[in-house]
Amino acid sequence: MHVAIYTLGCKTNQYETELIRESFESYGDSVIPFHNKADLYIINSCVVTGKAEAKTRKAVRHAKRTNPNAKIIIASCFARLHPDFKESNVSLYAGERKKIADFHYNNTYSSVSLQEESIKKFSGHTRATVKIEEGCNNFCTYCIVPFVRGSKIKSKTREAISKEVQELSKAGYKEIVLSGTEIGKYGEDTGISLASLLKTLKTINGIERVRISSIYPTAITDDLIEELSPPVTPHLHISLQSGDNEILKRMNRNYTTEECLNIIEKLRKKDPDFSITTDIIVGFPGETDNAFLNSVSIVGKAHFSKVHIFRYSKRPFTPAYFMKETVSESLKKTHAEKLLHAVDIERIAFKNRFLNKTVEVLVEKKDGMYYTGFTPFYLKTKFTGTNIALGSIVPVLIEKVDADYLYGRIL
Repeated sequence: MHVAIYTLGCKTNQYETELIRESFESYGDSVIPFHNKADLYIINSCVVTGKAEAKTRKAVRHAKRTNPNAKIIIASCFARLHPDFKESNVSLYAGERKKIADFHYNNTYSSVSLQEESIKKFSGHTRATVKIEEGCNNFCTYCIVPFVRGSKIKSKTREAISKEVQELSKAGYKEIVLSGTEIGKYGEDTGISLASLLKTLKTINGIERVRISSIYPTAITDDLIEELSPPVTPHLHISLQSGDNEILKRMNRNYTTEECLNIIEKLRKKDPDFSITTDIIVGFPGETDNAFLNSVSIVGKAHFSKVHIFRYSKRPFTPAYFMKETVSESLKKTHAEKLLHAVDIERIAFKNRFLNKTVEVLVEKKDGMYYTGFTPFYLKTKFTGTNIALGSIVPVLIEKVDADYLYGRIL
């Protein structure tokens, strides 16, 4: 059977797509690109934003057009948010992705412990993601994640993570990305800290980079900062969400902008070039022009290397769903464009730090005359060279920058 998988959303979803792939491959099935004609289409869905949910529905329509006779499974968050969704040839699956093939072939649901979840490879990638935790109990007022991913914190054991990382290292992966629903909560249920886990992973042979995915600001403790040394990369994605303290309160984000800037100062004291990416929502209910300008201002204060800008969209079950919207869609768009202008100025300024310097790049793909990959600082780099192996780490002299890339040549 030919199976096609489409993945939306976070790095945890990407990890679980590999579980889906391996589940069907264990039955001897072939996994093919989603745009091809397949017997079964699986949409590993996301509903964090209205846009993501719309893409999930669009993927269903695409699959039906490509092969009207195919079966379709919608897995993950959409299935939990819309358990009554019904459409011809479409099934919902909210169980463990490791057992999804059993569901398809035998119509059975099997319980799988988080400790049993592991992957042998990360198909199509030179970096491998490992899920270490699931569940989020922050209950931010705009966020649907606790309702579709669960609010109970579950952490994978340090031993299980180490074993999985060792196997991926043997498979040739040089960079491991740690992911979870709320990675800063790792160990809350077991008494093991994220810092302690990093200390263990740093001893595994063959792993040259360990990267932490999105993390809540207050989870960045002094102990964690102490462990942010090679092979742990000098980069964190700190989910700020707003540069205005009143909006942060309305979002139920339990920190202030001053506290965030203090954390960033500690990180830059450890490494002046420490790279920090973030998320900012524009148009949250109650956001005034002044509140928006505070978000623009913090971009300049924090010197972010990249910012993901989201226009606020209502999500069901969340407290913010019942808040009166005070920012029109047109103004959200205008503010997003203004914020992007400020962000691009900072992105270029940050990249200029690496002009005429040599950086180490993990080679991800070849695109025309350029190879592309990422530095430890999570800066995407285009460079020229010949006969370079994908998945290798190479020295690149940076000769030019723009908002999106470093440009250089291999030494």
